[in-house]
Amino acid sequence: MKEQLTKLLTAIPFQPFIIKMSNGEQWEVKHPENLAVGKHFMVLIEPETDRTHDLYLLHVVGFERQPSVPM
Repeated sequence: MKEQLTKLLTAIPFQPFIIKMSNGEQWEVKHPENLAVGKHFMVLIEPETDRTHDLYLLHVVGFERQPSVPM
């Protein structure tokens, strides 16, 4: 999972994606700077509110890429 997450975060160009958790929660990563990945958990920052969420890598079940939106 961590290797796949690293590929998504370092993709050029970056494409937003959703992190799917074992409890059914889904978290959108809109920019690579909004996610910090550690050894056992990651911290997601909501850019609109600056709220942070601790997400444990053990509970990640998958990822879903979002369509690119032209600027």
